[in-house]
Formats: sequence, C-alpha cells, structure tokens
Amino acid sequence: MGAFVVVVFVTPVARGLVFESSRWPLHITLARFDTGEPAEDVADRIGPPLAHGVGYPVTVGRDDRFGRNGRVRVSLVEPDARLQSLHEALLDALGPEVHLYSPHHTRGGFRPHISHTVGRLHPGDTVEVRQACLVDMRPGGDHRHRKVLEVWPDSGE
Repeated sequence: MGAFVVVVFVTPVARGLVFESSRWPLHITLARFDTGEPAEDVADRIGPPLAHGVGYPVTVGRDDRFGRNGRVRVSLVEPDARLQSLHEALLDALGPEVHLYSPHHTRGGFRPHISHTVGRLHPGDTVEVRQACLVDMRPGGDHRHRKVLEVWPDSGE
C-alpha cells in the first residue's frame, strides 16, 4: 500500500525532489492518504482538478498548535474559498478507493495550516498557491525520505 500526501509548497518545487522526512519544505497539506493503487493511476485521477485549482494568494493567520499535546507548531491559513474548493476537488477525485489519514480534518473540518518545519511564516504573510504536488511518503519503502512524484500544473521539468 502506498502512502501519499498532496501539498502546496510555499516555494514551488520540481518533480523528483527528494528530502528527509524531518526536513519538509514549508507547505499546506491538502490531503494525506493511503491506497493500493499505483501512484501513476492516482496522479492521472487527481491531476485535472489540481492543475486548474491553483493561481491565487492565501494569507497566513495566527499561530496555533496541533497534534497530541499541541506539540506541532503551525501557522493557520486564513479561510479561502478557492483553497477549500481545491481541497474538496482533490477529495472528490480521490474517491472512496483511498484511506484518508485524519478524515475528521477533511471537507468541513479542513484547517489549512503551515507547520513550522525548516522555518516559519508570520501572520499577514501571503503564500501564492502556484502548484499542487503529489508526494510519496515512503519512496522505495524508505520512511526516512519523501519524494515529489508529480507537480500540477506541469512545470515541464
């Protein structure tokens, strides 16, 4: 079973980027899921709505804490109908074939945020939603790394 996440990186990235699981570039998570389908099939299904759901700014809001005992520091993203629509279009395209990680944080429970990983953003900063990326959470079975499998819209790289 493959483990994947679809994100909007704060700074655009190229297909094929590999990074350590502890060194995530700043990003907004749209959905995390597991599936028995090949990544190529998932990408074919989710690509069209992702390619057409980008191209606007969102605003960083206040800081918060997520996770068990509030251990994960995050910057919330101000509510934005376009980002919400992108999230929902992704879920619609994924369909029931996948197992959503934290389904209670989807659709009406979606709380877009940027985890403080290799830096952070501040309230009032803007993020351009320029691309959406499919990321393999265990490339080649290695849970220590992540790999960007697809980027929408296709940057030609």
